[in-house]
Amino acid sequence: MASILVTGASGMLGQHLVPMLKNKGHSVLTPSRHELDLSDAHATSEYIESNLPNFVVHCAAFVAGIASSKTIKHHSLDQNISMGLNLIRACVSHGVANMINVGSATVYPNEAPQPLSEPSIGDGPLEGPIEGYALSKYVVYRACEMANEQHNVSFKTILPCNLFGPYDNFSLETGHMLPAILHRMHQAKQNDDASVTIWGDGTAKREFLYAPDLADFICFAIDNFEALPGVMNVGSGLEISVNAMHKHMAKVTGYLGEFQHDMSKPVGRLRRCLDLRHQESLGWSPKTAFQDALELTYDYMRRSLE
Repeated sequence: MASILVTGASGMLGQHLVPMLKNKGHSVLTPSRHELDLSDAHATSEYIESNLPNFVVHCAAFVAGIASSKTIKHHSLDQNISMGLNLIRACVSHGVANMINVGSATVYPNEAPQPLSEPSIGDGPLEGPIEGYALSKYVVYRACEMANEQHNVSFKTILPCNLFGPYDNFSLETGHMLPAILHRMHQAKQNDDASVTIWGDGTAKREFLYAPDLADFICFAIDNFEALPGVMNVGSGLEISVNAMHKHMAKVTGYLGEFQHDMSKPVGRLRRCLDLRHQESLGWSPKTAFQDALELTYDYMRRSLE
């Protein structure tokens, strides 16, 4: 079994991934930010040199929802690039040759053809409101590719669709679309509100993946590392409109009110569907149906708010 460093172990994905890796018998390093500040190049180098893991899974990221991401573009860009490049540099310097870099489907150009396939990465400008985050993920992905070419390492990048699940950020101000809306719907149910407002006309579609399913894929990827391409999408293959998502949430929360649309609010890209041919060729697929995952997420959120 391997010694595996998981950065961002206290985040949503990390909290699902770490127990799965331990259950498979791996020795897992889960440093807190105090123990490993990835934004500090010297500290990162010292940590890698002292621990020399066989494998790194880079989950750490500075993230924010669309409501706040456009106001913190530079901070998101700076933090995510610094963390990624410092980690790559340290691994190269100290002979850690295997990494899974958890990227994001936001690296795809705004006008890329659907479904989004890996060859279109870098072919155009990125989505405006989340440009800082998207560009940082693109830079770290390309740095992995260049390190592979120059230093004979295997730093591979996965590009998941929108994640959700227990341990998510359910803040109304900084949470991503699904958890923030789920919280808003819960409040509407509690307050017996007559209506809930949907941003835009509700026709924008997104592909969602339950975070424990992505953790399961990462465990699968470690076991089948040699077969992984340098970059690949990971998703559910299920597109859901914002309107349909609200209906699912109404069912889960028991909300019986109406929906109204606010056309002045940002909605982001109208569609982001992933080409999953690599995932399918590897023989992996998600285990959790969307409605079941939503119910599990809502149960967690409700308990966390009590």
